[in-house]
Amino acid sequence: MLSQLFIFFAGIALLPLLFRLALKLRLGIPMLYAVLALTLFHDWTRANPTLTDNILFALVGLVILSWVVTGARKLWEFIGQRREDHVTAELFVHRVRQARSNGEYALRTGDPWY
Repeated sequence: MLSQLFIFFAGIALLPLLFRLALKLRLGIPMLYAVLALTLFHDWTRANPTLTDNILFALVGLVILSWVVTGARKLWEFIGQRREDHVTAELFVHRVRQARSNGEYALRTGDPWY
């Protein structure tokens, strides 16, 4: 009995963390839909179980699609940054070689595009 109470209260204590994690993972709308379907629209949910499940799967699918789009954007930004760094490094090497061929030993490094 005591262990069951402990598990119950531990579950209650973890609920805010689970809600915060769900919102961080963009699962707030599917979670809200599930809560509303199971409470306010219980009769409609029992009358249309296939439609209810399909709507929930569509919402979760949209969340997964948003994850994929965000991941692709992050990857594209990373690749673009790497390309920019590579071009900047090549330009710097070119400027160093050009300065050495002109007999200069000092190079301004503040603006790489100068």
